[in-house]
Amino acid sequence: MGEYMIATKAIHQLGDISRDDPDLCIIFTEDENDYIGNWVTGIGFIDVHFPKETTRKLTQKEIEKYNKRYVRMASHAPHKLKVD
Repeated sequence: MGEYMIATKAIHQLGDISRDDPDLCIIFTEDENDYIGNWVTGIGFIDVHFPKETTRKLTQKEIEKYNKRYVRMASHAPHKLKVD
């Protein structure tokens, strides 16, 4: 499984898919300059590059906030987040 982080800047092969406000992403791998993963919510782009200088670990307060949330993909049942 991946590691949850907070990001704003996000680049996909189709272009810039950054967010105005910091948001939750999940990271599966990394290269020299970027973490690589996807946004937890949204359209569902994969292999998104999150620059390391604009991506960070979650604070304890953010972990508590996101652990109270659920996400839903298409018509599947909601899934409770576990970001610790």
